[in-house]
Amino acid sequence: MVNVPSYSPIQHLEIGRLKFFVSNTPMKFLTAFSYPKNAFFKHLLSLLVMITFLGTSTSVNAQEGEWVDLELVLAIDLSSSVDQNEWELQAIGIAEAFRNPSLIETIQSSAPNGIAVAVVQWSSNNSQSLAVDWTLVSDAASGRALSRKIKRMPRMVGGGQTGIYGAIDFSIRQFKNSGYTSWRKVIDISGDGQANSGARPGTIRDRAVDEGVIINGLAIINEEPFVDRYFRDKVIGGSGAFLMRAEDYDDFATAILRKLIREIGPPLASPLPYGPIFSESYPLTSSAKSHVISADAAILLPVSWTMQ
Repeated sequence: MVNVPSYSPIQHLEIGRLKFFVSNTPMKFLTAFSYPKNAFFKHLLSLLVMITFLGTSTSVNAQEGEWVDLELVLAIDLSSSVDQNEWELQAIGIAEAFRNPSLIETIQSSAPNGIAVAVVQWSSNNSQSLAVDWTLVSDAASGRALSRKIKRMPRMVGGGQTGIYGAIDFSIRQFKNSGYTSWRKVIDISGDGQANSGARPGTIRDRAVDEGVIINGLAIINEEPFVDRYFRDKVIGGSGAFLMRAEDYDDFATAILRKLIREIGPPLASPLPYGPIFSESYPLTSSAKSHVISADAAILLPVSWTMQ
């Protein structure tokens, strides 16, 4: 038998007839950290906790990006049913909207941190393009800057079928690389026909809603007279989602301006309950009619100009 001095850090455990020698030094070391008995260890542990917390916080903030009040994807239909003149009318309408004093006033009053906007062109289920990258709009100058980008963007999608599923899926993915952070993400999808390419849009719509993305619609009634009802039932979704309609592409500029004012305005100030809005005050057949945000800022309709 081995004699173990009483002062030795080595102790033995006896199990049956076998003896195992273990050291109690590690246990004392761990105990000292688990139950600090002096100020030094207490301060050390506090410092370690603080460093860990700050490191985690910094990592999260680094992934988030600049804070804005709204991230908005404008998804434009460029399928074969949209000719060159109709494509230009869409681009003109959106570009002029961001020069409009009523829209700028709405942004400054309802979105003090500004809004981030991207423009997507789409047609068939596998045919989409980010035509204008994410741009911050917070005042008249930045609104004009975005307007110039939209005015100069080329047609990057050359015809094809109508793939609304692919358009929504592509638009959802743009939020992941926006460089911005917001509590509200919206896809504003416009089109003049029902989906005839890819899966039905209802499934991707539901996925977008599950991820906290709102889908609003602008139905252009020049090809299919009931496309507005299709957008209402199969495309839009999310908290406060709504649909507007344009009678044709000539009416697009008026409709998109009023739609943008509504998207940026009241829903940001007071979130609305879940579900599409088709109340008596916003009937489906006249939802793109007059909308004045204040007595001092009546909506100014876009002035026609040609694409360069």
